[in-house]
Amino acid sequence: MGTPDAVYIYGEPMKFTVQLFWEGELYGGVAPLFTPLTLDLSSADRAREVAKKVAAHRDVPAHSFTIKSEDGTLSERWFQLDGAWNQGDSGQS
Repeated sequence: MGTPDAVYIYGEPMKFTVQLFWEGELYGGVAPLFTPLTLDLSSADRAREVAKKVAAHRDVPAHSFTIKSEDGTLSERWFQLDGAWNQGDSGQS
């Protein structure tokens, strides 16, 4: 899934891409919510923090989000279940 955050802490900021998804009737299921956000951030933890803050905004109907690092060493998917963000699959069968 991911790599230790120490990989990103020392050195230059890395580009992380955050993609939010929502569940909408218009698309018949889960679909991208916005254009992916690509940001220069200092760590994987910071990328997670930013993604969760954007997804938690009251006007953002986020169902899930992904975070990917530019170098491909980090790729995570997070789902909101019972009001909490959980990494991994949606828990749905």
